[in-house]
Amino acid sequence: MRKVALITIGCKLNQFETMAMREALERAGFQAVPFAPGAQVYIINTCTVTGRSDYKGRQMVRRAVKMKPQDGLVVVTGCQSQLRGEELLELGADLVLGNAEKAQIQEIVKEALEKGTRGIRAQPVDQCKDFQTMPLRSFSGYSRAFLKVQDGCDNRCTYCTVWRARGPARSASPSWVLQEASQLTASGYRELVLTGVHLGAYRWRDWDLARLLEALLEIEGLERIRLSSIEPQEFTPRLKDLLLHHKRIAPHLHIPMQSGDNRILKLMGRHYTREEFASLVEELAAGRPGLGIGVDVMVGFPGEDRQAFENTRTLLEDLPIYYMHIFTFSPRPGTPAAQMEDQVSPQEKRERYEILRDLRSRKIRSFRETYIGSPLSVLIEGRRDRGTGLIRGISDNYIPFLFLEDPGAERGRYVTAKGERLLGEMVAGRRVSP
Repeated sequence: MRKVALITIGCKLNQFETMAMREALERAGFQAVPFAPGAQVYIINTCTVTGRSDYKGRQMVRRAVKMKPQDGLVVVTGCQSQLRGEELLELGADLVLGNAEKAQIQEIVKEALEKGTRGIRAQPVDQCKDFQTMPLRSFSGYSRAFLKVQDGCDNRCTYCTVWRARGPARSASPSWVLQEASQLTASGYRELVLTGVHLGAYRWRDWDLARLLEALLEIEGLERIRLSSIEPQEFTPRLKDLLLHHKRIAPHLHIPMQSGDNRILKLMGRHYTREEFASLVEELAAGRPGLGIGVDVMVGFPGEDRQAFENTRTLLEDLPIYYMHIFTFSPRPGTPAAQMEDQVSPQEKRERYEILRDLRSRKIRSFRETYIGSPLSVLIEGRRDRGTGLIRGISDNYIPFLFLEDPGAERGRYVTAKGERLLGEMVAGRRVSP
């Protein structure tokens, strides 16, 4: 049996697609193995959001080239390969695929092994008009299942290349989403995480994300639906009403902010102001106590002077957010931002990053401390924490939880637990009821 090793760089959407490719290859007779010496085929699913992402992609290609046997195959797919195929071939990759080719991975790999097919095989993204379904029935090692319902983006922010790598926004049909969700629930997954490049842009004829959520909530046995990133301008009144009042939608949101300065937001091509962002976050936090809100924020965008950064810092300080993903601006080739004047120096970027990282740590600790002595709804992940050896869980509002004693229930089940203390930045406690 041929052995295949897969690795993911990047977002939850990439994680879903890697799992779907793995399952398709297993159905075709391959055996999935760890990304280590011993495989015949190595597949790297890349990301190109930042320069760091590109570096990781190149690093994994070099590693795979060293590990593959003489008759082996190194396959690179994803956003980096969609945009920089020639560069990856020069590093030693045998086959470079675009994002669209992921859905046919088993046929492409078999053909490459049997016929010696090599080179770049990537469909231009402007030809990607329809949503490509990638069925997935199990998530080995996961307590919850991801479900891709949307792909592509039409926003074209000035710093971003994702729209060039993923193509225009397109969505899965509601009937397909409901079928996949029902089958995943029947397989024992009590929580589904909806993913997409631009999840809030879900549209299928007269269906939007709120209507899709309403239909998913009718599935018997599905205990939680969790949403990945939603853009600020996409919170319709109907969607907000669902998020605030339906307990089976996880009280956890991730909302990209990027900057707290209106001038920078305009330069970025973002479609909201700091005042609108603040109003949205405050409305959501007040409407659902315990809601865990995370944000994306970028430091060092061209033209970000000290006042602009301070506007961002103070907004983050004041808002009832729980955590933040901090990115340092790195110019992406071919984007308007890469050609802008007033580029911020690397030293200033590092300093601003460290300031926000400190703020992030304080926000996380403050939010989690409020749950010491309080009940939490926790999904048992089953795996053990590397540092403590304790069984891990994740609360419905996205707090990492450590069970101080065996919770006495199987992985993937929600239980009520009470936090007793912080261990590092994680809440540790015990199960108190089913």
